[in-house]
Amino acid sequence: MKEMNNTVLVCLSPSPSNIEVIQSAYQSLHKNDKLIAIYVSNQGQKLKESEQQQLDKNMELAKKLNADIEIIYSDDIVNQIIQYANLYKVKKIVVGKSIDKKRWSLKYSLSEQILEQAYNLEILVVPTKIKTKIPKIDFQEKINSHDNLISMFILIACTLVGYFFFMMDFHDSNIIMVYILGVLLIALLTSSRVYSVLSTIASVLLFNFCFTFPTMSLSVYDSSYVMTFLIMIIVAFITSTLASRIKQNASTSSNMAYISKILLETNQTLQQYSSEQDIVNAGCKILSELLKRNIIYYTVENNNLNQSKFISIDNKVDINEYLNPSEKGVAEWVAIHNKHAGATTRYLSNAKCLYYAIRKGENVHGVIGIDLNNERLNSLENRILLAILGEMALSLENMKNTQEKNEAIYTMKKEQLRSDLLRSISHDLRTPLTSIYGNSDILLNGESQLNEEKRKTLYADIYDDSLWLINLVENLLAITKIEDGKMKLKIEPQMIEDIVNEALKHVNREKKKYQINIDIKNVFLMADMDARLIIQVIINLVDNAIKYTPIGSTIDIIAYQKEEMIYMEVRDIGEGIPNEEKVKIFEKFYTLNNVLTDSKKSIGLGLSLCKSIVEAHGGNIYVLDNYPKGSIFTFTLPATKINLNNGILN
Repeated sequence: MKEMNNTVLVCLSPSPSNIEVIQSAYQSLHKNDKLIAIYVSNQGQKLKESEQQQLDKNMELAKKLNADIEIIYSDDIVNQIIQYANLYKVKKIVVGKSIDKKRWSLKYSLSEQILEQAYNLEILVVPTKIKTKIPKIDFQEKINSHDNLISMFILIACTLVGYFFFMMDFHDSNIIMVYILGVLLIALLTSSRVYSVLSTIASVLLFNFCFTFPTMSLSVYDSSYVMTFLIMIIVAFITSTLASRIKQNASTSSNMAYISKILLETNQTLQQYSSEQDIVNAGCKILSELLKRNIIYYTVENNNLNQSKFISIDNKVDINEYLNPSEKGVAEWVAIHNKHAGATTRYLSNAKCLYYAIRKGENVHGVIGIDLNNERLNSLENRILLAILGEMALSLENMKNTQEKNEAIYTMKKEQLRSDLLRSISHDLRTPLTSIYGNSDILLNGESQLNEEKRKTLYADIYDDSLWLINLVENLLAITKIEDGKMKLKIEPQMIEDIVNEALKHVNREKKKYQINIDIKNVFLMADMDARLIIQVIINLVDNAIKYTPIGSTIDIIAYQKEEMIYMEVRDIGEGIPNEEKVKIFEKFYTLNNVLTDSKKSIGLGLSLCKSIVEAHGGNIYVLDNYPKGSIFTFTLPATKINLNNGILN
């Protein structure tokens, strides 16, 4: 079940008793609860002036109680209320019910229907004592020629079949059943219940006129036919009512299936996008195609309209009609008040478009306008609109939450990086700086007392510590520029042999205690690179090998080409790296056994910098085991393409 929020939904009506319902809903609110008052207007029902005035009073009361007013147009009131409640995840529906017993009723009351269908929601039924008028059937529904022809054809066909039965001396009950069947067919095939009612009366009159003695007359010789006519009317009326209900349920089920299909497709489509612009473009395009209407969309930031987007079904339309100050003013009102307005609504109804807020709770992501072209959205279109707006709002909210989560993670990592950097530098810098300070102090104050060998040793220590600090600063500056996107690579073809030789000039002075072998398979091997940065990579990898390899060991530098990539390897015969550490060693401030600093002066930036530089060149870096022991650090670079006729091709 969906998680409910703190929203209470109260149903509005043009009844005086609705005041009690609104007050009860307000009294049921808890702290931080939100009240929404919804009125579902039946498009086939016209309110009298007194009813409209009462409805306005009820809405004003709801406004005074800080309720948000929602007006929705639909022929299926109950289903629309339940759909709205599920869409906005309300926790409670408040509805009224008259306690005055009716003498008869052909259908359940509004509250009873909601109780029956909204089994997953909390329903508060408020008993009222004010009698409400029994709604009258509206016979002024739209009548069209198509339904007229269908009704006339079926009644004529029933009369012809009845005449055949009459000539064959069949019993009257057979003819009556034919007319009842005709009424049933008319109820199923026509769009209005008016035809069912009229065909019921017409079938009785036709039966009386054509098949009761004296025929061709509305008079009857047998008084028992009066009861027959009455039963026939009742049966035909009940049959037509049931047929209309079946048809309505079938239509509702079909519409719900269609809406569910649209929602599924919309959800799948919107999930493909991660940016606000893509989500808005996709949602507006779906709405425009389904409703066959022009769409205008405004992004909203701090209740202010920003960028606009217009999607038209007709390329000849003038976009300025939708971007004029009047239309934009309605959109701004919607953004500020977080409720729909414009055409066909009570608010700013002179607008060309109907405007809705794309919202999630109180957070408004944007405002969308639908060009109604002086028409109203029908029940199905209104459901589709609300459903898709809900999906768009959910996608935009998820996108926003994801961005906030990523920003929080980035901030946390940045703070962790800062903390690790300060902790590492404060610890690691102390050792070489203390050494430089101490050795310098000895040389300044007691140089004359030291022999030549001792002085050279102190000078060498100062040099080594200074070089280590310089490399540390270079690494810090380089990795900072790469992460900030300020590092501009100067890619040029370079000879691998020259790059390796240059790098070895800047390697730790301890290299003299190791045997470093260079094996370049082709002396003309070339790669596209920023020479300064790749030299830094080689320096870091060789320094790393020296740091973790016993004195006197062999370190191999190997370069070769495979397909369109240059592979460079630095092999050592140290203790090796455990499998679980091989991925982590390229993280910032990570050293073996996850020790941030050690006696070998390492703050774990060298390999991380190597990874950033190599990936910026379009290459890859990884570590493998060297047999029988040790490690092989390998990185790749794009090979330089060489044409024998034209030379080097960049």
